[in-house]
Amino acid sequence: MMYTVNKKDFMRTVSFDIHHNGKEWVAHNDEITVTGETLDELDENIKLKLKKILSEGRVKVTMELDYRRNVPHWIWQYHPYYFYRTIFLDLD
Repeated sequence: MMYTVNKKDFMRTVSFDIHHNGKEWVAHNDEITVTGETLDELDENIKLKLKKILSEGRVKVTMELDYRRNVPHWIWQYHPYYFYRTIFLDLD
């Protein structure tokens, strides 16, 4: 699992790339793929998936838009990123 533990407050961090496939949002990393029709649904599905894997605790989830899948190639030079999302989840 790709996560780090912040020793100061013992919060795990899990990172995802995110894109929209035309029907739903897809968050993925090397080990996990989660989908949701809305960002709220995606957040809830990420929480459910991480609860199965990590069981408990507080988790910081970072998501970076994979602009290569969503932004036309000609505009990449003007927008090196599109958006970042961060959510905090209590798995207890």
